Amino acid sequence: MKPALYHLCIFCVSALLLSDTLSGSLQADDSLSEKRVTRSHALSVYDQFKHPGNFTHFDYANPQAPKGGILRKAATGSFDTFNTFAPKGNWAADSYTLYDTLMVRAGDEPYTVYGLIAQSIEYPEDMTWVAYNLHPDARFHDNVPMTAEDVVYTFETLKEKGPPHYRNLYADVSSVKATSRLRVEFRFSRPQGKHLLLRLSQLRVLPKHFWSRPENDIATADLSLPLASGPFKIKDFQPGHHVTYERVKHYWARDLPVNKGRHNFDEVRIDYYRDDQIALEAFKQGAYDLRVDANPKNWAEGYKGKSLENGEIIQEGVPNSTLGMRAFVFNLRKAKFADRRLRQAISLALDFQWINKHLFFNIYKQAYSLFSNSELAAEALPSAKEIKLLSPWRKELPEEVFTRVYQPTTTDGSGNWRNNQRQALKLLKDAGWQFRSGKLVHQKTGEPMAFEILLSQPEFERFVVPFINNLKALGIHARVNTIDTSQYINRLRDFDFDMVIHGFYPGIAPSTELKNFWGSESARAKSGKNISGISLPALDALIEKSLKTRSRAELVDVTRALDRVVLWHYAVIPQWYLPYWPFVYRKGLKHPNIAPDYASGLDTWWWESRSKK
Repeated sequence: MKPALYHLCIFCVSALLLSDTLSGSLQADDSLSEKRVTRSHALSVYDQFKHPGNFTHFDYANPQAPKGGILRKAATGSFDTFNTFAPKGNWAADSYTLYDTLMVRAGDEPYTVYGLIAQSIEYPEDMTWVAYNLHPDARFHDNVPMTAEDVVYTFETLKEKGPPHYRNLYADVSSVKATSRLRVEFRFSRPQGKHLLLRLSQLRVLPKHFWSRPENDIATADLSLPLASGPFKIKDFQPGHHVTYERVKHYWARDLPVNKGRHNFDEVRIDYYRDDQIALEAFKQGAYDLRVDANPKNWAEGYKGKSLENGEIIQEGVPNSTLGMRAFVFNLRKAKFADRRLRQAISLALDFQWINKHLFFNIYKQAYSLFSNSELAAEALPSAKEIKLLSPWRKELPEEVFTRVYQPTTTDGSGNWRNNQRQALKLLKDAGWQFRSGKLVHQKTGEPMAFEILLSQPEFERFVVPFINNLKALGIHARVNTIDTSQYINRLRDFDFDMVIHGFYPGIAPSTELKNFWGSESARAKSGKNISGISLPALDALIEKSLKTRSRAELVDVTRALDRVVLWHYAVIPQWYLPYWPFVYRKGLKHPNIAPDYASGLDTWWWESRSKK
C-alpha cells in the first residue's frame, strides 16, 4: 500500500443540554457514587458535537443511496495477511476496516465519535475512568453476540501480543473490567483528558471465542480468514493478484444512524499491480473504477483523451481540511546525522519550487509545518503561552525556537539555488566538514558524507534525483535504493535506513499520534512509529501536555510549540501536501453533494445503476 495515499478534535459536550447526570447506582463501585457522571451517545474533545441522540444520519451521507454493484479499485505490491493486529505482515488493502469499533468518527467534525458497538459512553468529571455500554444487537459475523468480555479480551490481548504502539497508546489504563454483560469499564492510573477516551473508542473488538482457539494466534501474520464484525467480509482472494470483500447481508448495524447511506456496494474488489504506472494503464483500459491519484504527472496529463472529454472518466479534486505533511526523514539514530548544522545544510539542497514547477505541474503546496493546512501550525513568532511552555528547556533547544519563525527553503524555481548553496557550505564548514577531491569529508576523521535514501515507490525517484544532484554540488554522495514494499516495511520497522520519505498525518485534534510520531518511547520501541528517532525531554513534556488539554486554544499552543522544536531540530525536511482529494472515477459512480472535511468520504459513494460491474 502507498503511504502517500493513505493519509488521511475538537469537542465538548454540554453537560446540561446533551448529557445525562447519572447517580452512583449505575456504577460498579460505590466509591464512584459522589462523582457526577456524564452519559452520552457521543463524545467530542472540546466543542459541542453536531448531532443529538435522535439523529438519523451524517450530513455528508445520502440515506437514499442505492445499494448494489461492484466497486473495483487497485493497489500496488502484494499482501501476506488479513491480520492487521499482528506486529508484522503486509496487510491486504482495506482489511483494516473488517472490524467494527466501539464508536465511529464523524468525517465532518474535527474529532467527534458516535456510538456503534458502544451504544453510549460514561465518564466522571475527573476523567479517572470511562465505561462503554454495548449495543444489545451487536454481533460478529457468525451471529455470536458481542459482550464486554470480548472488549476486555481485545484490550488485554493487544497490549500483550499486538504491535508496540498499543502499549504506548494505552499506557495510562490501569485496569479493564466487564462490570456487566454489556458494560466495560477502563480505569486510569491518573486523571485524563478526553483524548484517551476517544482513543479507546476506536478499539476494534475481537471475538474472544475465535481468537482464544489454539489454532488462531493474533500475533501471527498469515492468510487465515479472520472472524470479524464490520459491514464487509472477505469473499475471495489470491495473494499478489486480488482480494474481494462482500457486503454482509445481515450486518447487525446496517440501520444505525452512523451507517445510513454508507457501505453501499455489494462487493469491493481490489486488484494488485506491480507498480502504479501499470495500474494507471489498466484503469484507462477499464480494468477498475476508482483511483485516488496524487501523482502530479498523472493528475496533469495522465487522463487526457476522449474518455475524459466525453465524461466516461471524471477527474475531481474534492477539497479537504486534513492536515500534515510528507517529508524526507533523517534517521537520527545514525551517528552521521548527529550534527544539526549538517541536517540543516542538507535541507537547503531541496529545491521545492523547481521540483513543483518542472515535475509536479505546480499542483502541490509547500509544507511548512508538521500541521500544514491548519491552525495548529506555528506560522508566527511564539506567543507568551508558547514561550512559557518551552522555557524549562531553553538551554537544550536551539535559540531559533524562541526567536524566529521556521520557514522551508525557497527559491525562484529557476534552478538557481546559489544563495542556499552558500549558506549550506558555511554550515558544513562550521560543523567541521570540508571538500577533498570533490567529496565532503570530516576534517578530523576524513570520513566522507554519504547516505542512502530508501524508497518503496519507483515514481518517487523522479523528484529525489534533483535533490541528490544538489547534494552532490555540496560534495555529499546520496544514493537511491528502491526496494519492494515488504522489504521496505521490514527495514522501516527495524529502523534500518539512513533517510526515507514518510507521511505524517495527525488528526485535527492530535493526541496519542504525537506520542507515536515524536515521543522518546516510540523512538526506542521495536517497530515504533517514531521514524526519525528524535528523542527530547521537551517533546515528551509537550506531548504529555497535549494529552491533557481542555480547550482548543490550549491545544493550539502546545502543537505550535512542538512544531517549532521538531522543525528547528531539522529531524525532517518538509516536502509538500495536497489540500484536496484527487479522485478519478468512472461515469456512474456518485457521491453526496456534501463532502466531509476530515475524511475521504469514499464509504458514502454508490453506483447510479445497481447492475454496474
